[in-house]
Order: sequence, then structure tokens, then C-alpha cells
Amino acid sequence: MKSLISKGNILIASIIITMTVIAVYLPSLEIYRQFQDYLVHFLIILILLGLLGLIINSKVVLYSAFGCAGILALFLKNASYSEFKNPVINETRKMGVAHINLSLLNDVESVLNAIGDTSITVVSFQEYTPDWAGILPHVLGESFPYSVELVQIDLTGKAIFSKTPIIHKDTFLLGNSPNLHISFLLGKDSLDLYSTYMTPALDRSTKEKANREFNELENLIQNDLHKKILMGEFNQVYWSHDIIDMRNKTKLLNSRKIAYPTTAKMPYDHIFYSKDLECYSFDEIYDHTKERIGCKASFQQKSHKQIKRPRN
Repeated sequence: MKSLISKGNILIASIIITMTVIAVYLPSLEIYRQFQDYLVHFLIILILLGLLGLIINSKVVLYSAFGCAGILALFLKNASYSEFKNPVINETRKMGVAHINLSLLNDVESVLNAIGDTSITVVSFQEYTPDWAGILPHVLGESFPYSVELVQIDLTGKAIFSKTPIIHKDTFLLGNSPNLHISFLLGKDSLDLYSTYMTPALDRSTKEKANREFNELENLIQNDLHKKILMGEFNQVYWSHDIIDMRNKTKLLNSRKIAYPTTAKMPYDHIFYSKDLECYSFDEIYDHTKERIGCKASFQQKSHKQIKRPRN
């Protein structure tokens, strides 16, 4: 009997280790695509299995579950906000950005409530259709007088509304999908903001298309030497292979600190930023029914005291 229990514990430990290796080290496999959205939930399961191993006095299950939970937690932490605490508010110019998916809203009042935060300087809208184009400019024109619109009848429509004058605006293609790029002044410096929509990687064909779009985005961001913020609908969790690879190549940081396991639907909208900025606040945006409709983040420039100068 003891031998059977021991073999069962070893089998459980082997499954735990195999699943963790697949999750962390083999993100490009198709099998990984099927459960990558649930890594936070898998982390909770590993912790529970570790507690189970403690209760049944199985060191094999205890050590393997807690060990793999620690590895997975480090992996998820490395993919999220890199600091362990928010930066100290300094004297530099501040700005807040928000991203909202209009397909999740039913009325204009929800939009106004969502951007009622006075710290929001720029708001990006996704799925900006002709119906919304006939409403939002009139509703937001007084508080957000500067805008650029890309009206589409499908989910690639976008618009950016700003309280700050836009000094440059254009569109750029990722695959066949048009995206928005604007520039404005943050203090004395120019800041570029990109609003994007990436193809959902649902099968082999769309996975290859999404990968090409991420490569095109990487080339664009790498050639931009200004301070920058990249936000939009990426249609992947932030720990996916495509997003981690994009961030490694562009050196962009993630403003989201955590993904809550209270729902099976993990966030696909993200806000990334360059290293010469600091993100001191990040929040999800909810409508009056408590459904998540977007996200927002606040940024400041790094003060001169924080910039390390090389020693002679």
C-alpha cells in the first residue's frame, strides 16, 4: 500500500513539474496556447497541492508543488510590473492614459463615468464604429478638444482623445490592420503614443499573422527614440511568448502589476512604456455593472536625481 501511495505521489509530482516546464520554458507550443490564459489559476492550484502535500505528509508533493509555484510566480512577476513598489511622486510633469473597448459599453454615460478621473490626459478607444463617431466627439469635445479618429465598421476602428495638443498624428499598418500614432509634449520632451490592435492567435494561420504583426511593431518601436507609451488590444495575456519577446526587444515595461484569478477571462488590453518614464498608478476600468471595460495608468518622467550618471 505504501509503495502504491509513493508511486502515486511521484506521478503527481511528475505532472506538476511537466506542466510548469511547459508553461515557463516552452511557450511557443500549440498545447501551451490552450491553457496560457490560466497560468494564474494554475499557480493557485499548485499552492493548494502544496498544502495538500503538507496535510498528507508527502514531501514529494509538498516540495514539487511549492517549488514549481515559486518558479511560476517568478515567471509571472517578471512579465508584469517590474518594481516591487510604486515610485515616489516627483516634481516632473504627470500624465494619465486610459484605454477603453467600446464594444463592452452600451451607453455614453458609461464612457463619461469611465473617464471621469481628472488625472486622465489621453484616452484611447477601440472598436470605434460610425455610431460612436457620431456621438463621442460631441460629448468629449469640451474636455478632450484634441483628437484623431480612425473610423471602421469592424473591430479595428480606433480613436484617441487628448486634453493636450497633438503635435503629430499618423496611421501605421500592422499586417493589413491600421493603427494610430500621435505625439505631444510632456514638459519640454516629445512623447509618442501608439494605439494598436493585434490579430487574435486562435489557430496556426492567425498565430503566424499575429507573430508577423508583433515583428512589425517591434521594428517600429525600436526605431522610435522618444519617450513612448504603447497601449491597445493585444489579444494575448501579457505573459505570452509574443508579448514577452516584443518587450525584450523593445525594452518596454509593463504597467499592469497583477492579473486577478477571480474570472476565467484574463485581460488582453495592456499599457507598456519606455524606461525613461515611471508608472506610479495602474487600475482596471469598470462600468456600473462591475464589468471590466479597459484599463488606465498614470506616468511621470524620471527626475534628474534618479538618472544615474557613469563614474569617471
